[in-house]
Amino acid sequence: MIDGMTAPFAPDVSDGWLDRALTRIGRALDSAALLGMRLAWAEVVQPAERVPARLDVTAQPYLDPALQHEPRRFFAFLDQQAAPGAVRLLERRDVPHGEIAVHELESRYEPFHASDSWPCCVENARVPFEHWRHTDRPRGTVIALHGFTMGRPWIDAQVLMAAQWFALGFDVVLPILPFHGARAPRWARYSGEAFGSWDVGRLNESVRQAVHDVDMIRRWLLGEGAETVGIVGLSLGGYLTALMAGLRPDLAFAIPVAAPSSLWWLPQRLFGFGRGRAARYPVTAAILEAAYRVHSPLTFPLAIPRERAFIVGGLGDGVVPPAQVKALWRHWGEPALHWFSGGHTTPFGRAQIMAHIERHLRAVL
Repeated sequence: MIDGMTAPFAPDVSDGWLDRALTRIGRALDSAALLGMRLAWAEVVQPAERVPARLDVTAQPYLDPALQHEPRRFFAFLDQQAAPGAVRLLERRDVPHGEIAVHELESRYEPFHASDSWPCCVENARVPFEHWRHTDRPRGTVIALHGFTMGRPWIDAQVLMAAQWFALGFDVVLPILPFHGARAPRWARYSGEAFGSWDVGRLNESVRQAVHDVDMIRRWLLGEGAETVGIVGLSLGGYLTALMAGLRPDLAFAIPVAAPSSLWWLPQRLFGFGRGRAARYPVTAAILEAAYRVHSPLTFPLAIPRERAFIVGGLGDGVVPPAQVKALWRHWGEPALHWFSGGHTTPFGRAQIMAHIERHLRAVL
């Protein structure tokens, strides 16, 4: 059992005074951000007193002994190689050395377990994505996955350093994850509200749909002539990146950044109600751990060669503690790992992060 809260891990790094100072600043800013989230989301996320029994029920299909014994069945659609949904062009604009095309793909996602908790949401049935494409010749492509509450392409491009990836010679794809951005239902008060939920079934299906949709984009890219496809992801996007690295052996590379390696502990950390409110947790940690096991990156062995994995973690990350990053690193057989100064909301040294990624990819690709 990995506990990112009660068993903190001190990374094995030699850092100077500036790194230590930036890390302390990052940790302090993450603490302030967590406090703000707890205050803002306390009533939004915390269910009413009558809800918890129903939430336990939503976990049951994912606790099935057969599925727990063979969790790869949760992603059986990856083995069916169904044709990608229809893709249509929405917009195109020129950039130096290429173009940015905005596409929309039909999701065609079918839940593993259909229930009343799965929102009927026409917005979520389509997958908008930006495709930064060099026009001279086919290139390797990186799919860049955003974090929780993100999903605005112009912001995602900045945070995920799309321009830097493009300058390295990669084509870049920026998809919007389920229930985020333009895919959020009209009733959502913030991007991702319908994704991150105490409702175990809804969260599990959201993760599963994210894998489904990203893999459809991957197959569409290969059909369009992309030489190779790799994935990089931040936070929630990093979790999905790490998960797909255990499911898809044909990925060119996988780079999870500031990514949790399990999710069962995250609600308590994000919404840490304290001991006085512990009884109000609508689902026990034991149920969450077992139900979320079907999509934890720690459930599946690394499917790509170890040298094609590169893990990035924050020394002062107060949202995804270093212990979570180290757990994935150990699970993957200790591949290349880079620690940045700062925290989850303040990853200082972004140019240095990109330089380490570039150096690693040049050595292995």
